[in-house]
Amino acid sequence: MRRPVTHMRILHIIQCTNLGGMEHAALSITKGLQQRGHPCRWVSLNPLGDLKPLLDEAHVPSLGLPYRGPWGALGLPAMRRAFRAEPRDAVIMTGTNFSAMLALGSRRGEPRILCVHYHHTGVKPRWQWRLIYALARRRFRVITFPSDFVRREAEEIYPPIAAISKTIRTPLCLPPLPSLCEKSAARERLGIPRDVPVIGNAGWLIPRKRFDIFLRVAARVTACLPRALFVVAGDGPDRADLERLARELGVAQKVKWIGWQTDLNDFYCALDVLLFNSDWDAMPTTPVEAIGYGVPVVASLLQGGLREVVEPGSHLFLCSQHDVECLAEKLLFVLAHPEEARNMTMAGRRRLLEVMPVEQLVTTIEGDLGRRG
Repeated sequence: MRRPVTHMRILHIIQCTNLGGMEHAALSITKGLQQRGHPCRWVSLNPLGDLKPLLDEAHVPSLGLPYRGPWGALGLPAMRRAFRAEPRDAVIMTGTNFSAMLALGSRRGEPRILCVHYHHTGVKPRWQWRLIYALARRRFRVITFPSDFVRREAEEIYPPIAAISKTIRTPLCLPPLPSLCEKSAARERLGIPRDVPVIGNAGWLIPRKRFDIFLRVAARVTACLPRALFVVAGDGPDRADLERLARELGVAQKVKWIGWQTDLNDFYCALDVLLFNSDWDAMPTTPVEAIGYGVPVVASLLQGGLREVVEPGSHLFLCSQHDVECLAEKLLFVLAHPEEARNMTMAGRRRLLEVMPVEQLVTTIEGDLGRRG
């Protein structure tokens, strides 16, 4: 009989270690589990990325693997060796990788959780999702999703997983609200003038994140408010095209590209408003984090779970379409009515404290892994 464990040794398998919302959410879970005495180690299915310094800072041993072949299939032997390298009591996998699930094998009675952070439509053909979830149904005790939206999407694709699926919100550690001095210092560090309206967004520069809408709104706003500055934190394959679009729109001098930031504290502290646009997001972290910093949010999201944690009109301005005119109008309203915008944001911040506390999420994960003793 297996000896009951008080402190679990947890293997955390993740698709990659970039600086995206999925990776930061996984790191928050790991930190919470380690604070409760559960040692964790990470294995990334890709070479270690920009999250590595944060893993080192949190004293999380990590290993990056070479990702080879379709679905990583040629890397199966390396995955298997890495997964078996050290003793473990439980497994968390972040991301849906078929080859990694095969390499993990089947251990009778081993507590395992699969954390899905991505939407499904337009990402893979439905038959691939069905194949992935059919294997996941046999490999994992629980499958978690950051929103009801994406969980229902998965259950519609492969109904049998409804028996083990649940919604667990993305963890959020709300920082102290920055003072005026801290905001000024953050702008100085980023090379942003202290006395101009600053609108920003952060994320991957990829098509579905719709930074083209961000730039088109910037053009409308600067026509009315020439002093406004637009700041983009992040990078990606669309950057050259977006810089070209900024020049075509006549706002190249009004947009500051600051690239990936290991710590987004200065970015959020520097903002007057966050302008977020996306076609699909299971649970977008950028607008949620902005509200956590007390930054008013104007957003457009076609499909996603943001409305499950904050209420449009009460906590932020949220459009269901990428209406450039409407978004520009809302941005100008927020900048012209800072007190009203702040009241909305503070109400949103209180709401986030209720629905996305890290401690509650870690407790749930801990329970699903079957802590005993």
